[in-house]
Amino acid sequence: MTRGRPDPDVVFDLLANQRRRRVLAVLSAEDRRLTVNDLTTAIALEESGPTIADVPGETVEDIFLSLQHVHVPKLAALELIEYDGERRLVEPTDRLAALEPSLSAVLDGDLESVAWPDPAESQ
Repeated sequence: MTRGRPDPDVVFDLLANQRRRRVLAVLSAEDRRLTVNDLTTAIALEESGPTIADVPGETVEDIFLSLQHVHVPKLAALELIEYDGERRLVEPTDRLAALEPSLSAVLDGDLESVAWPDPAESQ
């Protein structure tokens, strides 16, 4: 991913997984440091709510593990978040903020407003 225009392959890879889309949506909406537990709760409520008591413990554990071992490391490797593994703190970066308009358009289903690359440029 370059500093200027987002690489569409990176954006599509980020959005390929529903849980990762939810992580990005929560982080974009909150725009602050969250714990992995906070993210787990927010995603559990979206997937199985309406209250955390309604979410089976196995589901919460599955969400937590997938965040901890798959999605958070992937987002950190792309420098979209800063991750403190010891304290399990996740914080959005300026790089995520730069992608936010494209991500929001896709997350909101407004595909017409996404800045799609010109196919002629890739040839």
